[in-house]
Amino acid sequence: MPDMNNDSEQITRVRRICHQLCYSSCVDEKRKGLHERLLCLRPHWSVSKKEEQFQMIDQGADVPFDISLPLPARDGRPDSDRGVKLFWERFRCQQCGGCCFTPGAGLFLEMEDFERIAERIGKKKLKAMCKFDRLLKAWTLVQPCPFYDMEKRRCQIYDIRPATCAKYPLHPPAKQLPYNLAVDAFCPAARQFAKDTLGWWVICENNWAGILRKLERD
Repeated sequence: MPDMNNDSEQITRVRRICHQLCYSSCVDEKRKGLHERLLCLRPHWSVSKKEEQFQMIDQGADVPFDISLPLPARDGRPDSDRGVKLFWERFRCQQCGGCCFTPGAGLFLEMEDFERIAERIGKKKLKAMCKFDRLLKAWTLVQPCPFYDMEKRRCQIYDIRPATCAKYPLHPPAKQLPYNLAVDAFCPAARQFAKDTLGWWVICENNWAGILRKLERD
């Protein structure tokens, strides 16, 4: 009987090595659209199971979960933000405002956020819009966000918005794919991004397979 623990450890090792060695080249290949050539060479689940994958992604509108993307997450290396950069190059916010007036979505204020916003509107006014979380020892904006203009459908302090808002819909990597970027499935633009980049996984899988073959030979 196969040792599932060893298999899992091997998969984790392969993905870790891939992240270390291929994070730059895989981003360049995805930016150039080279996955299209690979998809023509062999069958891939991103094509054969496209509708099924889309249905799973669309569940994010009602069920909270994160979607792992075929882009490398940032690590401690100075130039490891290539995946993040490509994400923001291609991501297109739909201006729905859901992340602004939905409970739990990006309303936590870092100290720098609080001071920056307070400098513009006044500390007293900002405190009236917030509540202090004694556990976190930080301020959080009351919900819905008082800076979101429902009529104009836009943030009134967009240029100085909190860091958590600026990073949204990016979330910390999922446990099962710790080396990949992850996004909040609640965001419709993030769901669309996940659909548009399903084919990019073929590049990741090609890299993983190549590394696994080399490890087995060694």
